[in-house]
Amino acid sequence: MAAIKLKKRSRVGLAVILIAVMLICGFVFWRTRELEKDKAELDNQLAQIQDQIDYENRQNQAITNEIKYRQTDDYIEDQARDTFGLRDEDETIFKPGKPDE
Repeated sequence: MAAIKLKKRSRVGLAVILIAVMLICGFVFWRTRELEKDKAELDNQLAQIQDQIDYENRQNQAITNEIKYRQTDDYIEDQARDTFGLRDEDETIFKPGKPDE
């Protein structure tokens, strides 16, 4: 009779351990899936941020090139021509007008 009780206790203990292990495995599986979703979302955010960085770098390069251009004599000459209508000695300026003029 004692052997039967010992077998039942062993089976109950084994069942409890098995259920605990299954619960732990279920929790680990669930948590892994949640972490994979979080990783995918963070990867997406990283890609967006990298695109933004690339865009800002291109903008920065364009502004740097504009600053360099504005420090050249060509820029000053272009501005003098556009703003004041200046010309070189060997140039002739034609102004558009009406055909009957």
